[in-house]
Amino acid sequence: MAKIFVTRGGLYWSHTCVELLNSGHEVAVLDNLSNSSEQALNRVQALTEKTPAFVEGDIRDAQVLDQAF
Repeated sequence: MAKIFVTRGGLYWSHTCVELLNSGHEVAVLDNLSNSSEQALNRVQALTEKTPAFVEGDIRDAQVLDQAF
C-alpha cells in the first residue's frame, strides 16, 4: 500500500482517487476548491466507503503544505 498525495480533488481527480482507494492505497487530497467542491470528495467516500484525508488550501502556500505533510 502506498501513500499518495493528490494535489487536486475535483471531478477528474476524484475518479483517480476512487481507483487508488479501491486498490488499497492511502490517499490525501490538497485542493483550494477554486473550481471544485467538497462534493467530489463526498462522492469518492460514497463510492469507496473510505475517506481520503483532505486539506483545503493552495499548493503555493508553505503553511498549507506544512499542514498537509
